[in-house]
Amino acid sequence: MPNENTNVQSGYFTDERIKGDLDYRQAQIIAQTMLDDGLISVAEFNKLTAINRETFSPLFAEIMPEIT
Repeated sequence: MPNENTNVQSGYFTDERIKGDLDYRQAQIIAQTMLDDGLISVAEFNKLTAINRETFSPLFAEIMPEIT
């Protein structure tokens, strides 16, 4: 028998949100590689991160810090 907490959690972790999180992480790996290879600046990396967060809506995006 599901309890109230189970219903809240199962509504939060939908297939769409999990896919968005995975897509965000892949995009961030690419952006991080570009930063590490000197292809983009930290400012550009932060812009890409903001775009990726908006596009993919990763889980817990609101608490993720920027690189300074």
